[in-house]
Amino acid sequence: MSVAALDILKTQLDELDLSFSLGNIDTFLHEQANSERGLIETLSSLFDHEIAQRRQRAAKARLKMSGLPAIKTLDEFDIEHPEGVSRKKLNELLTLAFVYRKENIVLMGPSGLGKTHILYALCYQACMNGLTAYHVTGQELMEKLKKAKNQNRLLRKIRALCKPKILAVDEVGYQNLTKEESSMFFQLVAERYEKGTMIITTNKTFGQWGELMGENAIATATLDRLLHHSQVIVLKGESYRLKNRVKLGLVPPHKI
Repeated sequence: MSVAALDILKTQLDELDLSFSLGNIDTFLHEQANSERGLIETLSSLFDHEIAQRRQRAAKARLKMSGLPAIKTLDEFDIEHPEGVSRKKLNELLTLAFVYRKENIVLMGPSGLGKTHILYALCYQACMNGLTAYHVTGQELMEKLKKAKNQNRLLRKIRALCKPKILAVDEVGYQNLTKEESSMFFQLVAERYEKGTMIITTNKTFGQWGELMGENAIATATLDRLLHHSQVIVLKGESYRLKNRVKLGLVPPHKI
């Protein structure tokens, strides 16, 4: 290939935004000249790498947009610690079939049993597999909704929160909601109903949601939509973090 033809080819690759192919075209041509593989097979290999690079960049972008504070995987999850979930169940969740079915996941139980770990891991799995996710704590969610309402754009904010395939709301119930907050949370759940997945972690039983939301009627209406298509995982046991502190002698054993 002439120098002029190579320059034209590189210009075309740049215009097509084939950055990996552009960066490796010289190596590719050298290997092709000394290879017994056919041109089609070599081109296919080059473009396979291009596609893989694009998918990796897209996954990183989705992960950044998700707002996840940390990366967790279910391989790291201590399945022997909490009661209420099995490795088989976690592997089933990793298929993300619940997202395609637009089912919700509710992870319930006391603090320190790994609810947030599972939530993080499922969001990470989604981002790595072409799905969008957005993480927010319950308190952060209320702050965002109240700010939007004060700016007369609550409906716009709720619709924006309906765009990700997964909306992950962590730590629901650690602070009781005001009447205004309960109403906004209900609107969000109702708007996402049968349209997209929510993953929620909570330390409250469903019987305590009336107190959490300040009114049994709105709690019932919220749970009715949240639980209609859902999987509920109830974790039981001792706090993993507290057990570690006991091992270090920082907390007396009777405290757990």
